[in-house]
Amino acid sequence: MFPLEKLVLRRLRARLIPAATGDVLEIGAGTGVNLKYYDRGVCRSITVADKFAGRILRTLAGEGEFTLIEADVTQLPFADGSFDTVVETLLLCSVEDVAAALKEIRRVLKPGGRFIHIDHGLPEAKGLKRAVTALAPVWFALTQSCRIDKTFDPALEEAGFSAAQKGRAGKGLFYYGIYNR
Repeated sequence: MFPLEKLVLRRLRARLIPAATGDVLEIGAGTGVNLKYYDRGVCRSITVADKFAGRILRTLAGEGEFTLIEADVTQLPFADGSFDTVVETLLLCSVEDVAAALKEIRRVLKPGGRFIHIDHGLPEAKGLKRAVTALAPVWFALTQSCRIDKTFDPALEEAGFSAAQKGRAGKGLFYYGIYNR
């Protein structure tokens, strides 16, 4: 991931993650790379929910920067309207039931809350789209979960999110946005 992080993701994280405010839930934090981008002056609390929290996240949680909960995004253990902001980076590509995940994200967001979304998926450009579609089964077999051929806009709209800003980056391979509940 390093080349993609350096070329595309770092800029997206730096631009979008600081928009998180209030009580924040980050789902699928992986190695915690987003943590340095939060503006601690406007975040009251940061909770990280990760189904497979690894050693790096556990170590960082032990330092007291955030609360770590092991949880699946399709069954979040929080009350309705618990968070002002939910952040997702490169997780929905690995979720089997994206609609269920988005329903849960919307449920735990307070009315007027924000969903910050950065993920990769099927590009629109025909040549690249064909290449990604051809590579998708091999990629899925190698990663055991990641689908590089998903699209997110219809699912976000169906879940009731409205885009405050959205776009594509990295030749259309990355979807990003800030969505309102």
